[in-house]
Amino acid sequence: MPQKKYADTDFFLALMKDSDWLKDKAKKIYGENKENIFVSPFTIVEIMIVCKREDVPVKETLIQISRIAKLDTLTWDIFYKSCDFMEKGATIFDSLLMAFCSEDDQIISSDKIYEKFGFDVIDLKK
Repeated sequence: MPQKKYADTDFFLALMKDSDWLKDKAKKIYGENKENIFVSPFTIVEIMIVCKREDVPVKETLIQISRIAKLDTLTWDIFYKSCDFMEKGATIFDSLLMAFCSEDDQIISSDKIYEKFGFDVIDLKK
């Protein structure tokens, strides 16, 4: 099975905004990984919060994301595992994203927190 690439909120925002300093890199990463990009329900919730705050149409944004990424499912173990990350200093959303990942998966993000926890990151800044 191909390696899953879990995209963080900043990846989707970079792709969807008219102008974003990470847009070119996000487009390149998307082009190289489009069949293996996944999103957690928690990243979707975080994006919904940002859309609401920025007065961006939420439903249209979710439709766009559904064309870019596969939505992964929940288990109780994800919540338990996320608590371990939170106890070590991760935010709720970051800990939930990390809990979705297996050791073979990668995270697409510009956030450095994931590397601190030993995850393989496709860095949007490089």
